[in-house]
Formats: sequence, C-alpha cells, structure tokens
Amino acid sequence: MLDRGSLDRPSARRHDQLGVERLLLIEAQYLDDKAWDAWANLYEPDAVYWVPSWLDEYDLVTDPDTQVSYIYHTSRAQLQERIGRIQSRKSITALPLPRTLHMIANIVVSEHDELTVEARSSWTTHVFDPRTRRQHLHFGTYEHRLVRTAEGYRIARKKIVIMNDCIPTVVDFYSI
Repeated sequence: MLDRGSLDRPSARRHDQLGVERLLLIEAQYLDDKAWDAWANLYEPDAVYWVPSWLDEYDLVTDPDTQVSYIYHTSRAQLQERIGRIQSRKSITALPLPRTLHMIANIVVSEHDELTVEARSSWTTHVFDPRTRRQHLHFGTYEHRLVRTAEGYRIARKKIVIMNDCIPTVVDFYSI
C-alpha cells in the first residue's frame, strides 16, 4: 500500500515519474497488441503477479499462499508458461482471443527506497469477445513495485484488484 504522506516529501520525487508512467502505458500497449513476449520481458525473473479474490464485499484475500486468488504467479517463467499455452492454442477458453483495450489513469508514484518505486493506478479494460460478439468492461486498481535497472524500470511485483468481480467470461493476464 502506498504511503499517502510520502507524496509531500521531496524524496518521493527522486524517481522519474514520466519513466514510471511510460512503463505502465507500454505494458498496457503490449497486452493490447498481444506482444506477450515483450510484455513478459518487462518483469524481473522473480516477479510476483497477483490478482487477489474478494473474501466478502469489503475485504480481499491477504495471503496468496493459503487463500484462493484469481491468478497468482511467482516468477516471469510462470507468466511465460501461460503465454506459451495460449500461443500453442491449447487453451480452448481463449479461442478465439478477445480484443482488448487497456486504459490507465491516476498514476501516483511513491518511493520505496533508492532503487525501488511503487505506483498505484486505476485501470479499465474493454474486452470484445468474438465468439459471443459481446463486449464488457473490467476495472480496478493496479499496484506496481518497480525496480530501477541499467535498462530502465522493471516490474518486480504487480497486484491487480478487480473491482467488478462478477466476471461474465474468462479472465486472464491479457484481459485485466
């Protein structure tokens, strides 16, 4: 969770706000373009990708190791394995693949330490399913933990909260 008070401290401005925003927007673009190998390469090898489920109307799961989550991966290799299943067309729930359009807004950056920054943002994903010819909208919040590397920022952790969790169709990494 972001420290709301850190926004007023000068140290919260040491990281490159535009660089962080650019990474988040590129990530969304890669998903929409189905450039999934490039998308996965935005993640650190030991990155965590987590989509917690709701316990009730107000509370999310807090421990992905002992509670049910929509999606939980603990490495880039696991994300790449999922991409491989979709690209091999062995995932019949994703055939044909939906068309998506990700929108990201309200990006707030706070420094975690010298090499790490956290960003919280709001998102919507418009999804068109060619099988049913229906469209729907997912929305929620992202919490990214980014690390600064020689090549720029990389994703060390991403938590995706889906606010409208009465999901009309399959949810996967490309649709949220």
